[in-house]
Amino acid sequence: MRNSSLCLFWTVIVGLLSLGTTGQAQVQDVDGDRASAGLKMGLVNIKSLYSDTPNPETNRANIEANLRRHMHFIDRLAGEGVDFVGFPELSLNGYHFSKNMTWLKLDGPEVEALKNKAIEKKIYISVGLAVEDADGKRWNVQIVIDPQGRIIGMHRKIWLTAEKGYTEAGADYQVFDVKGIKMGIAICADGTDRKNLQALVDNGAQIIYGPHANTTGGTIAGWYKFRAKWGGPEGWIAQMKVHAALHNHAGLFNAELAPAAGPNSNTGWASGAWFIGPDGRTLAQMPSSSDRADSKEYVLIYTVPIAGR
Repeated sequence: MRNSSLCLFWTVIVGLLSLGTTGQAQVQDVDGDRASAGLKMGLVNIKSLYSDTPNPETNRANIEANLRRHMHFIDRLAGEGVDFVGFPELSLNGYHFSKNMTWLKLDGPEVEALKNKAIEKKIYISVGLAVEDADGKRWNVQIVIDPQGRIIGMHRKIWLTAEKGYTEAGADYQVFDVKGIKMGIAICADGTDRKNLQALVDNGAQIIYGPHANTTGGTIAGWYKFRAKWGGPEGWIAQMKVHAALHNHAGLFNAELAPAAGPNSNTGWASGAWFIGPDGRTLAQMPSSSDRADSKEYVLIYTVPIAGR
């Protein structure tokens, strides 16, 4: 068996050799040789176009562009043996609300295309979208699709921020099985209230997945500071003794990862991705930076161990 310390050493060396012009590896796989030992998760920090312009045709075109880029990343990560590909809060619509928002349906063509992709690649996929349900109610939703193309997990955002007045507030703490691990979701501001995380753990969650859309000064360092209560030996995750996987929207497209879908001006999102262990230790993390130019798209991969394997 390979020595884990040696494995980590060579992973770091490979990462350093593949640094981009900003001094950061664009795809970081901390333990890529351990896929069979657990749930190999790929967190994608994606920059999304907005779907709330006054022109419905523009909104539809932007959603389609976002969907194409989701597919690009899914294909890429599936080829690397990833089990679960996660995208941030409202990744399909872009996180921006107005009366002009184009709302999506859970039985609409975008979700259907993602279900087919999950079946094709035999992979779990999680995306965020602005949903209008059969009763006409609107929600900020994160879904998880399994390799059979079924929606096995759905979380409606509880703590509303910019979507307040446009969406309903969720109230459920659903926990579901992802390759033998019980997962619960806390969307962005939900993770600011420890009670929301504790409710997921009380329902059996072994890992908390936190898709975000945060600005926090537009820097990765600012976002880590914003979420500092999650990490460390005295942090919330250590107190709850679970794993956590959280990530953010990106302010800039990253041509090294995928073709840009539109003009590449910085929209202020902070980027950042972070895996935390049950002892509060950082297991993997996008390199921190106080430079807004580094808040661009990034992929962080880590294999979360499954108990008993």
